[in-house]
Amino acid sequence: MGVKHSIPSSEGFEKIFSDPNFKTSSKNFLVLARNNSVGHSRIGVAVRKKDIRLAVDRNKIKRKIKGSFRSNTLNLPSADYVVLVRKNISKNINAVNEEMSGLWKECVEAVW
Repeated sequence: MGVKHSIPSSEGFEKIFSDPNFKTSSKNFLVLARNNSVGHSRIGVAVRKKDIRLAVDRNKIKRKIKGSFRSNTLNLPSADYVVLVRKNISKNINAVNEEMSGLWKECVEAVW
């Protein structure tokens, strides 16, 4: 069995939204982070149905974000990360990947 890298929505999201240790943002995303005691990094993605109507598009964005997280997880500090997707997100998937990798680098470089 592998390590589970998703945040349990019932407990984790509320704590991170109320008191994040670190924030960074870009044109399309806001990343909130909070230290955890699990020993590995975990991720949660929030996409509002009001902002992106089709479930297919919401799920595609979530998959790209989680894939970007998986490729950078070894470099990230042990924390819970929540990625909020902003309203007018670009449909260009390559731009999404580049933007997320820039945000992950900011999380690695930050001291919190």
